Amino acid sequence: MPGSNFWSLLLVLLITILILYFAYVATRWIGTHGLPGGAALPAGGSGKLRILAQLGVGRNERLVLVRMGERCYLLGVTEHQITLLRELDDGEAEPWLAENTAAQTPSFMEVLGETLRKK
Repeated sequence: MPGSNFWSLLLVLLITILILYFAYVATRWIGTHGLPGGAALPAGGSGKLRILAQLGVGRNERLVLVRMGERCYLLGVTEHQITLLRELDDGEAEPWLAENTAAQTPSFMEVLGETLRKK
C-alpha cells in the first residue's frame, strides 16, 4: 500500500529527529555539569591560560584550578558567578602541574609529523 510507506518513512524521520534532539540535550548537559558520577571534564586550554583540573561539587557548581601565566588560582564557579577562593603557590599546585604536563596530548601536527617520519 502506498500510504503505508509514507507513515513508515514519517515514523523513521520522527525517531531520527528525537534521537538527534536527545543527543544535543545530553551533550549540552555534560558540557555544563561535567560527566556523571562526579568525574570532571578533561583539563584544557593553551598558551598562558590553562585549566589544570575541575571538579563538580553540586548542581551548576564546580571548583576549577586555573594556571594563568606563572600563577595558579582555585576558583569557585557557579551558573552566575566566578569567585577566587585562593591563590596557590607552586608547591601547592605541583601535583596538578606535573600531571597536566605529563598527560598533555600531542598536537595533530606533531602526531602527523611523527607518523610521516616513521614511514
